[in-house]
Amino acid sequence: MIYCLGIFISFTVGFLLIRLLTGNRLNILLHILLALVLGFGIDGTAAFYTHIFLNQFNCFIPIGIEILGICLLLFYSYKDNLKNISPKIKKTKRSSFLKTLLGDMKLTQNHWFGFLTLLLLTVPLAISAYHFPLGGWDAWSCWNLKAKFIFLGHENWKGMLAPGLWRSNTQYPLLWPLINVWFWDLGGQFNQAAPMLNSIIFALLTAGILLFGLIELTGMLVPSLSAAVIVTAIPFGVTLYISQYSDSLLGLFLLSAFTALLLAEKYDIPKLKILSMVFLGLMSFTKNEGLIAAGIAALLIFWHERSHKDELKNLIIAFFIALLPTIIFTLFMAPKNEAFINGLTSTDKPTNWSRLMVIFAYPWFEFISGKWNGFWLLAGIGILLAGKKLWQSTLGVIGLSLVLYFGVVMAYYAVNTFFEISWWLSTTLSRILFALIPTICLWIGLGLSPRRADS
Repeated sequence: MIYCLGIFISFTVGFLLIRLLTGNRLNILLHILLALVLGFGIDGTAAFYTHIFLNQFNCFIPIGIEILGICLLLFYSYKDNLKNISPKIKKTKRSSFLKTLLGDMKLTQNHWFGFLTLLLLTVPLAISAYHFPLGGWDAWSCWNLKAKFIFLGHENWKGMLAPGLWRSNTQYPLLWPLINVWFWDLGGQFNQAAPMLNSIIFALLTAGILLFGLIELTGMLVPSLSAAVIVTAIPFGVTLYISQYSDSLLGLFLLSAFTALLLAEKYDIPKLKILSMVFLGLMSFTKNEGLIAAGIAALLIFWHERSHKDELKNLIIAFFIALLPTIIFTLFMAPKNEAFINGLTSTDKPTNWSRLMVIFAYPWFEFISGKWNGFWLLAGIGILLAGKKLWQSTLGVIGLSLVLYFGVVMAYYAVNTFFEISWWLSTTLSRILFALIPTICLWIGLGLSPRRADS
């Protein structure tokens, strides 16, 4: 019950904020899904500013911040609604108010098929998550460990940054742990349900945004359903989702950012691009790789929007506001990365040709690994069939973002020689690729579409 209340609060604040940007011009299902993603990001941000930045451990403050925000947004919406109600129909202002908030809720047959698909995809996720409520190894040793330090440690939370705990990636940002902390704040106690349920919700949000985003942008049901199933139902993907690795959160925000950007262009809603930049800023707080991906995508979008100078200014401001927790933590709180050796200058562990050869060859073996159930083969075929369309306009921004991000990651494998390269690639590359799969499916799906949906 408490968790449902947390979801409702998160959804409401996100829904009302997106409504201010779109004015009910967004499909209601995508509005709901993107609102919950935004709400989760706000949860983590509120917990950061109160528990971490202000060093305040009153559990009611982060919850109160969001409830106050909801009240202000509702007042603004209600005030705006009253202005549009003629004196003759003021008696029906309640129904008019709800209609103003929710907009047209008519759903097509495609949407109902999509909703049923999400319900079916919930089954394997729920079963798997039930057996691993606190996730896999990285969740035990890193993300949930940090969440416990923040929630249970009170003024001693900084103990999680001790050099002796470097194996828990002490320099990584804290969005997922702080989201869990926000839900624990609401309930007043630590429990296993919040991180377990969050892992399921993140997976379903990813599938839902991909599914309904493709339906909205292409009008094609079967390819959209197939993409959602591929993203969510691959056994290895299910394992990673319920393992509560931050890569799933990175993938969700990246997909949400590009979906919002594409919808803004399709329906000519410039303010929706602001939401795209907010998602990228929040993504930077998931992990260090998220900061790299956010920076690359943001710079490419800024370049893409360079002709709209007034809009570009708002996009830059929105990105840096959402990026601020990452900046504060990285510059003033995060300890030195103990697991880093610069192979370009080190004489003990230099970057050599044998390391570079492994880095060049290993991804190809990863792509044909049976754990992906042929996904990368299908993706390669899709890229070939879509051809140059994938590299034009906004799709070109998405494609170039993916290529540059993967290139930077591979370069980091080469430069940082702290770990033995074969072991490091075998334990981390699959998760990096996993985070990109939803956006890759969106990218290829739009590239293969013969048209955009008319409605």
